[in-house]
Amino acid sequence: MQLYKNFIDGKWIESEKKETIKVDDPATGKIIGEIASAKKTEVDLAVQAAKKSFQSRVLVDMPLMVRAKLMRRIADETRKVAKEGGELLCYENGKTLGAAVKEFNDVADMFDYYAGLTDKLEGKTIPVSKNVFDYTVLEPFGVSAHVVPWNYPLAMIGRSLSCSFATGNSTIIKTAELTPLSATIFAKALINAEVPNGLINIICGYGNETGSYLVSHEDVNHVVFTGSVATGKKILHACADKAIPAVVELGGKSAGIVYPDADLNDVLDSARSGIFGVAGQICTAMSRLVVHKSIKDELVDKLVDLSKSLKIGPGIDKDTDLTPVISENQLQKVEGYARSGIQEGAEAAHGGKRVDREGYFMEPTVLNNVKQDMTVAREEIFGPVLSVLEYNDEEEAIKIANDTDYGLGSGVFTKDLKKASWTASKLEAGQVYVNKWFTGNHATPFGGYKQSGYSREKGVDGLKSYLQVKNVGISLS
Repeated sequence: MQLYKNFIDGKWIESEKKETIKVDDPATGKIIGEIASAKKTEVDLAVQAAKKSFQSRVLVDMPLMVRAKLMRRIADETRKVAKEGGELLCYENGKTLGAAVKEFNDVADMFDYYAGLTDKLEGKTIPVSKNVFDYTVLEPFGVSAHVVPWNYPLAMIGRSLSCSFATGNSTIIKTAELTPLSATIFAKALINAEVPNGLINIICGYGNETGSYLVSHEDVNHVVFTGSVATGKKILHACADKAIPAVVELGGKSAGIVYPDADLNDVLDSARSGIFGVAGQICTAMSRLVVHKSIKDELVDKLVDLSKSLKIGPGIDKDTDLTPVISENQLQKVEGYARSGIQEGAEAAHGGKRVDREGYFMEPTVLNNVKQDMTVAREEIFGPVLSVLEYNDEEEAIKIANDTDYGLGSGVFTKDLKKASWTASKLEAGQVYVNKWFTGNHATPFGGYKQSGYSREKGVDGLKSYLQVKNVGISLS
């Protein structure tokens, strides 16, 4: 069995305690590799390396065009390892091979995108008085710690790291213990791109141990986290204790409103990617459909037909539509949610239980006649379970969609763009998708309302979360 290691200060480091984390293939449940488990010693080493590199100002003082060229080298080298890394990601995460390879290419695209913005981070002059020359400077925070999730392990690294690097921070990535292996392939790309040691460090350990120690470390100046609300609140408490900034994206319970004039094929295409893609393990998953009563029965029938047509299997197999969830624990959780919905009165139009085969497979599930007070309509499931709710008028649809503690994603399906715009203005969410789920890309800002977090990732707006403003006033008198 191959042993993977932590990447610290440009070197491959084992755990001082010789402990490892075993990683399995969700499609089979079989162990495919193990990685050195980072403890306090390894966290200290990573933080020290990042702090030393930041204090050396190797990236901060690097001419911005040179920094941009370095970022483009990272992008080029990442594309070169996309096939190798994508296959490993496919096995450790379970997602399709195409989706896994795309994650590596997405990382490359993010580095290319922000490379073009490194020399456009401009301050401003402020007219204080004729005797004062006043200006602002944008500066990095220093050591930035990023705790990334297991559902998009490479894409989430690319999303935050590219911003952090473009703005001059030194970074430590703490990968998820369920999917840490593919990040080591990305580290190979960093070595090949000749990134100066210490600027980017990648470690793996358990969240309640390694992650907790990392974000509370006295030499960490900035934290980025994507994950559950419960863990996010703990991290925010740790950041508050040190009075340091945090970028947090915490999940969702996204609803798509389907108006009577909607093209139902658009809804079906969005369901395929938005709730059944990646086995529904998506923070902005289209987990609720709020459908007008006049078309609900027709749409549910079509959703059932779609569910029956999906090919269930390992992501490595060709033409697989529905891949496994990440673990046995996650499978039990998802199946439990489906069961609770049925017990509370929802109808399992299709699915509702695990698939009888090896691995962690859940049936594509469509729950009809769901009420907004049911658990399945209120809590994030993170699995291929779609709840269908009925409404009578537009105001009721908006009320149902917004009746959640979350506010990450939302959607509307209609041919009437005026109605779509009106609906978008009423929805309490950071993203609104019209007639197609997941309309954004690396250039569009991403983040949530309410308990889905704050700050923004991606796009020009994403850079703001990685910079602080210094004001300089010069007396001319």
